[in-house]
Amino acid sequence: MTLPFPPELLLAIFNVAVHTSYDSADQLDPPSLDMLMAMEEDPTPSTPAPSGPTGIHKDVEYPESQLQPGIIAHVTNPFTPLHLSHVCKDWRDAAFSAPELWSSIYVADGRPNTYRLLRLWLQNSGSQPLDIVFRETLNGSSGDTIVELIQMAAEHSVRWRTFKVRLRRQKLSIKEVAKVLHGIVTPLLQTLAFSFNTIELGDTQFDDLWMSLITNAPKLQELQMWSATYSKNFLAAIPFDRLTCIALIMVRFQGEDLFWKALRGCKVLRTLSISFGLGPATESRWYTTQPSSPAVVSIPSLRHFNLVGGSDLCLLLLGLHLPSLNSLTMHTNHVERYVRRPITDVYIALEDFLTRSRCQLLSFKIRDEREGAKFERRVSPILRHSALRDLVELTLGSPVGKKTLEYLVGSPTNDGLLQGLKRIDLQALALGEEIPVASVTEMAASRSCDSRLAVNLVFLTVGFLSRTQLILEMRAWNDYIAEEGNLTRNVEKVFYYASGAERTRRLKGEFLCRDFSMIQGW
Repeated sequence: MTLPFPPELLLAIFNVAVHTSYDSADQLDPPSLDMLMAMEEDPTPSTPAPSGPTGIHKDVEYPESQLQPGIIAHVTNPFTPLHLSHVCKDWRDAAFSAPELWSSIYVADGRPNTYRLLRLWLQNSGSQPLDIVFRETLNGSSGDTIVELIQMAAEHSVRWRTFKVRLRRQKLSIKEVAKVLHGIVTPLLQTLAFSFNTIELGDTQFDDLWMSLITNAPKLQELQMWSATYSKNFLAAIPFDRLTCIALIMVRFQGEDLFWKALRGCKVLRTLSISFGLGPATESRWYTTQPSSPAVVSIPSLRHFNLVGGSDLCLLLLGLHLPSLNSLTMHTNHVERYVRRPITDVYIALEDFLTRSRCQLLSFKIRDEREGAKFERRVSPILRHSALRDLVELTLGSPVGKKTLEYLVGSPTNDGLLQGLKRIDLQALALGEEIPVASVTEMAASRSCDSRLAVNLVFLTVGFLSRTQLILEMRAWNDYIAEEGNLTRNVEKVFYYASGAERTRRLKGEFLCRDFSMIQGW
């Protein structure tokens, strides 16, 4: 059979399929109004979705809990060439003749039958740069097998563009791994993530192995690390001046932390992601008083800042100056104290940080695990901060209500703050029975009636904690469209019932950072 379109188009289709994220669990269509009306016949339709620390189940092992052993598809690369080659013989021939389709290799666990499969991928990838990830499933497997697979991949180290090893359950011999990776050449390596349990006690050899990989990677730009306690020699080997992305996962900074000071050497860093433990928040042990100006670390190049943790976040917010920041994401389990101080109160520290940095955010996302009624009151001053004046994207992951909706109503004269919002995501809207119907619709309409389409709202997502409120709002939306019609032309909206299960489903990917969970292991 001859394909009715050129091979170049087929390869383009492959490229879209292989490199476009897809998770079937995330593709559920929102219920129609008729479906919701049927649900309304339930004897307890107005019962709000559960909130608070027990309302959402965080899958701390995601995506590990979803993986199957072998060389597999995964959340950032859901289709493999092996899947595509089963369509028909022509697709198989095209897949096996396109080396770029085999250049992303994601190995979960190590099984004896994985050897031949890994060799097939390496062979079919031709001379393409390689992105290789080794990790485990919940069941784990033989550490010796993993070492042999790493050795096979090391034979192609001159083509490595990405090399990541993250193994927590399997114990590997550091001596054997060092022997496999000793002296390898990685001229193309840009991304490195390296963490596993070792059989030998002590981590001196582990630092040495890290240093060897780093110093032999002249194009290294991204680092992911699971500890911030390193020697001066190790830190001296890190090319902070050319790193564009750093992810520090489940770390703990101390008073005179060398790594913290080393961040001063960042010249082109654009993305910084840091997570602390999400257990009960403890008093920050880094500062006893707010740091003086000389102690603040300034990174003028940073654009994206992602934070996960409790009161420990205060030490970062009080210790950083990020004048070019345009995207801030925070997931906290802040515990409000009787006496509020910047060193222990995340919201005060956040205001201080925004004032000190004088940045102009385009994207702001925040969720507080302590999802009580206090969240709306605490986040309101942040929404009024001048740093959010030009905000384009806003996500509030904890319960908000009438006051937030009123604040989000667009100004007819387009003055004031938050007038340029294009995307609004309210993941837990709690409206009392006394709140007027159509409050969400009216807010959206106020942001969609400007003759200048560039300043109008484009995306609106709202999760209602009450099914009754959801039904009423959907009716109001449909009635408004029937009368005015402009909302359907300008705004893409999703309304849904924010049950505990639905909020869990939407949360599961929130902690993902370049293949790994920011809370894995706590």
